[in-house]
Amino acid sequence: MSDIRHFILGAAGHVDHGKTALITALTGTHTDRLKEEQERGISIELGFAELDLGGGVVLGVVDMPGHEKFVKQMVSGAGGVDLAFLLVAADEGVMPQTVEHLEILDSLGVRSGVVVMSKADLVDEEILAVASEEAMELVEGTFLEDKPIVAVSAHAGTGLDELKTALREAALALPVRREEGAFRLPVDRVFTLPGAGVVVTGTCWGGAVKVGDKLSLEPGGQIVRVREVQVHGAKAERGASGQRLALALHGVKKDEIARGFQLVGSDGAVVSRRLDLRVNVMPHYQGVIKNRQRLHVHHAGREVLARIVLLDEAELGGDGPRTGLAQLHLEDELVAARADRLVLRFYSPVTSIAGGVVLDPAPQRHKRFDAQVAANLAIMESGDPAELFRQNLKQAGTAGLALSEALGQQDDPQAVLVGKRLYHRELMEGLSARISTQVAAYAERFPLRLGLPKEECRRKCKFKAGANEWSAICLRLAETADWVVAGDRIGPTPSGPALSAAMTAAVTRAADELRAFGLDWPGLEAWAEDSAVFRAAAGDSALREFKPAEVIRHLADHGQAVAINNEYYVGAEALDQLLAKLRDHFAGAQEMAFAEFRALSGLTRKLGIPLLEYLDQSGYTVRDGDVRRVGAALNPPD
Repeated sequence: MSDIRHFILGAAGHVDHGKTALITALTGTHTDRLKEEQERGISIELGFAELDLGGGVVLGVVDMPGHEKFVKQMVSGAGGVDLAFLLVAADEGVMPQTVEHLEILDSLGVRSGVVVMSKADLVDEEILAVASEEAMELVEGTFLEDKPIVAVSAHAGTGLDELKTALREAALALPVRREEGAFRLPVDRVFTLPGAGVVVTGTCWGGAVKVGDKLSLEPGGQIVRVREVQVHGAKAERGASGQRLALALHGVKKDEIARGFQLVGSDGAVVSRRLDLRVNVMPHYQGVIKNRQRLHVHHAGREVLARIVLLDEAELGGDGPRTGLAQLHLEDELVAARADRLVLRFYSPVTSIAGGVVLDPAPQRHKRFDAQVAANLAIMESGDPAELFRQNLKQAGTAGLALSEALGQQDDPQAVLVGKRLYHRELMEGLSARISTQVAAYAERFPLRLGLPKEECRRKCKFKAGANEWSAICLRLAETADWVVAGDRIGPTPSGPALSAAMTAAVTRAADELRAFGLDWPGLEAWAEDSAVFRAAAGDSALREFKPAEVIRHLADHGQAVAINNEYYVGAEALDQLLAKLRDHFAGAQEMAFAEFRALSGLTRKLGIPLLEYLDQSGYTVRDGDVRRVGAALNPPD
C-alpha cells in the first residue's frame, strides 16, 4: 500500500458561483475541456484535476456541473466522492442548485468536507457574514454541519491556503481506504489513443488493479485485460481505491463501453434488475412517493428507469413518513453491491426526490408489508449480515445460495463453496451421511455392481439443483466420505463392494467360462442354461444375487469382459488376441475383406458383422465399402 493517501473531492454548487475558477486557482488545471463549456462559461461534463495538499495527501478533484439541466452529470460525478466542498457565492447566497447538490451529496454518503464562500472580494464583511449564516443554516443536519466555512476569492487569490488546510484536515480525519477486496471502477469517460487503444477513466471505488489484470466489463460480462494504468494522469504499475484512474484495455471496442459501465474484479458487484434499499426522502421535496411510481435511478454514472415498490409504508413524503424500505424493479440492468448509494429523481418533471442505500443487490420479488421480509432487511441494514446469511443459507437447503446472494459472507465457516453455489455445512454433512446409507443399502442389494447410479441417488436425496451441481457436490463430499465416485456411480470403493468368499469364487468360475467362449458368444440365456457355475448358484442362498445379467455387468465393469453391443459380450483376452491378429494382417495388407476377417476370427456373419461394427466404432478399423482398412486405434502412437 502506498504512503500517499488518495481521496476524491467533489466540487458542488449553483451555476456561476465559481467552482471551475476556484479549482483552476487551487490546482492550475482548467477543468472545462469541451469547446461548448469554454464558450458558454459553464461546466456541462465532469471535469477532473489533481490537488496535492502536501504531507502525503492527494485529492482527485471532480468539478460537477452546477446548472439544473446538468444535474444528471452532477450525480454521476458524486458517486465515489469521499469529501466535498459546497460552494456558495457571497454575492448571491444559497440558490436552488445549492440545495439540490447538498442533498445529493448527503444522500450518496459523502462523509466530510468544507463550505466555501466564493467571490468574497465582491462583497463587504457584513454581506459575507449574512451569506455565511445562510449557508450554515442550510447544512444543518447534513455531513457539512459544524464543518469549516472558508471565504475565498479565486480572482484575488485570497483564502486559498486556508481552504487547502481545511481540506487537508478533513481528508486526514477520514478512515484509510482499503485496497484489498474486489476491484470496482465505474466508467465516466471512454476514448481511444494511438498506441494505447481503448482507454476508460473513472474513480476507483474499491480494491486495486495492476497491469495484466483481467476484469469483467459489466453489464455484459465481457472479459478485458489491463494494458496500462495511469493514476491522476501519471503512468503507474497499479492503481487503488480513492484514485482517479485511466486504464488502457485489451479485448474491447470503444463502442462497446459507455458511461455507467463498470470494470469489476471477481465478485465485485452484481448485475441486477432488482434492488432492495432504504429510501430517504430529501428534505426539500414536499411531494409524495407512491407505490409503483416510475422514477429515474442514478447510480455510479448510470441512469435507468424503475418502478418503486414500497415494502413497509403506504407512501413516502408529504406529511407522512420520509424513510422506508423499498424494492426497485429496474427497466435496465445496474451493477450494484450492498451498501452502494443511489439517487432517485422524479420521472416528470425530473427533479431529485430521494436517496437510497442498497441493502440487497439481487433480491427475490417481495410482497408488500411482509413481516419476514422487513425483519431480513432490518438485519441487512443494521444487524449482523452473517446472521441473515446463515439463515438464508439454511433456508436454501439443497438448492444452495448463489455467490451473488452471499452478502459478502462467502467465507463464513458454516458455508461450503461448491462451484459457484454455497451450501450449509450441516446440510452437507447430513447429505454425506444419507449418501453413505444409500450406498451401503445398494451394495447389499446389488453386490456385483460398482455402485448406486448418481442420478438415482440425487432423486432419493431430493436434491433440487441440476445434475452438474449434484456431480460437483458428490465429488466434494467424497473427499472425506466412506464412499467414492466412480464415473456415473457412487460406491463403497472404486471397484465396488467387497465380495464374499463364495461370491468371489463364483465370479472367478464365470470368468473362466467366458474366457472359454473366445469370440463365439452363445448369448446370455444360453450361457445361463448350460453353465455349471449358474446351476450351482441357483440353490445357494449366499449367491442369490449371482444372476447372469449381474455377472456379465460385473465382469465388464472390472475389465474382464467387453460389451460388443447390448446382446454380445466377449472376454477381454479374446478381444486382445483378435486385435493382435488384425495388426499382423495389416502389417502385410492394405485392406481386409469379410472372408479374411472370418478366417481370423472364426465367426459367421451373425457375430462377425456386429464385431466388425464395434471395431469400426472403436477406431480399430475403418470401413471402406466392402473392405476394412487399418484404424488409428489399432496402432496407437508410442
